[in-house]
Amino acid sequence: MKVLLFSNTTKDPTAQALQAMSEWLEAKGISYDLFSSGIFEEQDSRFSEFSAAITNYDLVCSFGGDGTTLRAAHLVGRAGIPLLSYNFGRLGFLSGATVDDLIPALQAALNGQLSFDARSLLDVAVTYEDGHTDHQIAVNELAVSRGHFGRIVELDLAINGTYITSVKGDGILVATPTGSTGYALSAGGPIISPAHEGLCVVPISPHSLTSRAIVTTRNDVVGIVPNQQNRQQLVLFIDGEVFWIPSTTSNEPRNIEVSVCPEKLLLARFGPYDFYDHISRTFFRGTHA
Repeated sequence: MKVLLFSNTTKDPTAQALQAMSEWLEAKGISYDLFSSGIFEEQDSRFSEFSAAITNYDLVCSFGGDGTTLRAAHLVGRAGIPLLSYNFGRLGFLSGATVDDLIPALQAALNGQLSFDARSLLDVAVTYEDGHTDHQIAVNELAVSRGHFGRIVELDLAINGTYITSVKGDGILVATPTGSTGYALSAGGPIISPAHEGLCVVPISPHSLTSRAIVTTRNDVVGIVPNQQNRQQLVLFIDGEVFWIPSTTSNEPRNIEVSVCPEKLLLARFGPYDFYDHISRTFFRGTHA
C-alpha cells in the first residue's frame, strides 16, 4: 500500500498528527508522501505532478476541515482513489474519522475494514468567446456570481436545452447533494440526501419573489448563459475557489454547462455514519440551529 498524506499546515494540531502518522507508517514499512493544501493552484507544477500520479496511491488521507478535504478531492479528481478525511474543523460533513481515530482508522484501512460513501461530482464545462472549453469537477458547487461588483447580474437558465428563466440577482449556483448543506443552504436551497444523484440549482439573492430552487435528476444538464452586457462583471467559483475573474481581454465565458460526472468521489469512513443524525445535530440541535 502507498498513502498520500494531504494536510492543512495552517492548523497546529495537524502537524502533530502528521508526525504521529508518519512515524507509524515508517514503523510498518508503508510507503507514503506528504502534500500541503497550500500548494493548491492547479498551474503549480507540484499540484500537476501529484494529480497526474494520483493513481500510484491506494489511499489519500486529508488532515484539516471540510475545505482541506475539498482540496484533496480535487487532487484525487476522477481517479476514484479512496479519500479518508480526519476532521480538524467544525462541521466535518466530509470527514470519515476524528483526531482520536488517527491510527485505528488507518489500521482499519490496511485491514480492508473501512466503509465507503460514493458522492456525486459536478462535471463543469465553461466555453469562452474564443471557442475553447475548460473542464473541471466540483464536489460542492459551481457559483456564477457578481463577485465584488455592486450591480445585479442577469443569467439565462436552461435545463436540457429548455429555457427556464432569466435570473436577475447576485447569480446562480449549481450544487451536488453533498454541497446542499453548504453555500446552497445559505442561499435558500434544500438539504438533499447524498444518495440522490441529481443536482440542485439555486438563485443567489434573486431580485424576484418567484425564483425558486430546482432539483434535477442524474441525466439532466444545466445551462447558464450570461447576459452579454454583464459578462465582465462575473466571477466563477468552484468549491469556494476562484476559477475565473474578469480580465482586460475580451475572452469572457459565453456558456456554462453543468452535469453529473460519471465518476464519483469515494469517501472512506471509519465507524458508522448517519447523514440525518449529522444534520440534526449540526443544524437543528447544534450550534448552527
